[in-house]
Amino acid sequence: MKNQTRSWKILLWTGLFFGLLMSTCKLFDSNGENGENDYEPAPLTDIDSNEYQTVKLWEHIWMAENLRTTRYNDGTPIITGLNREEWESSSEGAYAIYPHQDVEGIDSDQDMVNAYGILYNWQATRDPRGLCPEGWRIPEFDEYQDMRDFVNDKRQAGFDGIGDALKAARQVGHPWGGVHDTDVHPRWGANENHFGRDEFDFTAYAAGFRTSHDYRQYEGDYRALGYEAVWWSSRESATDAFVFRIWSWENFTILNTASKKDGVSVRCIRDAR
Repeated sequence: MKNQTRSWKILLWTGLFFGLLMSTCKLFDSNGENGENDYEPAPLTDIDSNEYQTVKLWEHIWMAENLRTTRYNDGTPIITGLNREEWESSSEGAYAIYPHQDVEGIDSDQDMVNAYGILYNWQATRDPRGLCPEGWRIPEFDEYQDMRDFVNDKRQAGFDGIGDALKAARQVGHPWGGVHDTDVHPRWGANENHFGRDEFDFTAYAAGFRTSHDYRQYEGDYRALGYEAVWWSSRESATDAFVFRIWSWENFTILNTASKKDGVSVRCIRDAR
């Protein structure tokens, strides 16, 4: 009887330990301003009937997946299929799909879109026919900064961990093992020092980008799938626009510029209400 009682106590404490361990994988419930669960995600669908997960981060609701629409909100198809020269010279909105032939483990354009979304030039984000679903918009520069500040405040660990906190917890060689250590797409490429923890359900994946003339020998090429995530903001300069970046080899995020002719990902946003 004593041995049985002791065994049950061991099992109880083991269960409590692993329960506590799992509860610390996410530092807080991102759906509430103060950690409370005050946001029930509602289905978000674009004009192509693609459905998206969403997440509340402070005062905004964010897409938790990259945009995949091929049409503006009025039903007009977005230009696509451009070769290098056409992509570089286009003054209209356009989209591109990262070539699946260049990526082991992805067998079609649709598989690529399902895993990582679509890459848009900046003109597509400003088209008056609307790229984001009705009621949603391209994030402003300050709204990305608000998200970073919110994540930093909740983590209370400084800005140096924000990138890893926002990355999806799927990566080649991920130290958590199990479903997290995977080469199945979508996922991040291997890195010995940094790995995604997805503490805020933002679930960032590195969809790479399509280059413009700024990359010279890489003009019109596709780069960095699995290693760099880039999203447009609405702020522009004469030739560039500001973007939000996360890298596989760093644990921080950055807001800097990209050529408006680059093709990068889109995450749409709306105010929480």
